[in-house]
Amino acid sequence: MTSTNCLNCKNELTGNFCSNCGQKADTHRITLKNFIFHDVLHGTFHIDKGILFTAKQALIRPGKAALDYISGKRKPYYNVFYLILITFGLIVFFIHFYDVLSGEVTPEKKYINDASRKMDEIFSQKSKIIIFLFVPFAALNSFMLFKRKKLNLAEHAIIAGMILLGMLLYSLFGNLFFYLEILTPFNKTFSFLMSWLFTLLIIFQIGFGYYNAFRADYSKLGIAYRVVLFYGLLFLEILILLFIAIGYVTHWKYGEISLTPFG
Repeated sequence: MTSTNCLNCKNELTGNFCSNCGQKADTHRITLKNFIFHDVLHGTFHIDKGILFTAKQALIRPGKAALDYISGKRKPYYNVFYLILITFGLIVFFIHFYDVLSGEVTPEKKYINDASRKMDEIFSQKSKIIIFLFVPFAALNSFMLFKRKKLNLAEHAIIAGMILLGMLLYSLFGNLFFYLEILTPFNKTFSFLMSWLFTLLIIFQIGFGYYNAFRADYSKLGIAYRVVLFYGLLFLEILILLFIAIGYVTHWKYGEISLTPFG
């Protein structure tokens, strides 16, 4: 289809894209060939390229990638928070599918009291919200600790989002790795060590992300103690949230309770 006006908004065309709505000027008629080779194949691989690039950056240079995005280099990146949701969905899917393939029957959970049952429901039903809480808390912590870049709170949230994406990707890799156990059962020691390895990678990703973002602005000692303080603040915030959650499910009486976060 060729036209001197945009087929979407009727604005006069002066280049390859409509200056009013952004639609491409060379809009083609939909044929079988065009549908397969342009809409399906080109569209799929274009999206995948952005997803894979963003995932790679979140793993190898999360801080600098976030700063690039903040500075305006956004075209190569897929939306970080959309990708967090996709990754989290894949984690949930692969956990469920692992149980199906391995034939394991999840035993019925037994709780020591009603408060423990309610806490388990919070962790299972609100897991997505709980994981996303990392972003505002991490953004606030880094806003207080890393001031030399003069970033606002929303920009610190972008850094936190990129780091969270890296953490979730390591979690996804861990879940995929244990699929090998279906083919070749691991011994308990190896499974324990690999579980801890992926856990440590997830925890390490936080410090690495902020070191990667702000190391040029501080001395080695300055960046080191700020990262340690960041971990300390995050740990304190987790304890406060747990204190509030336990108080809520026990009607502020507290007492004995069992915790099994995320299963």
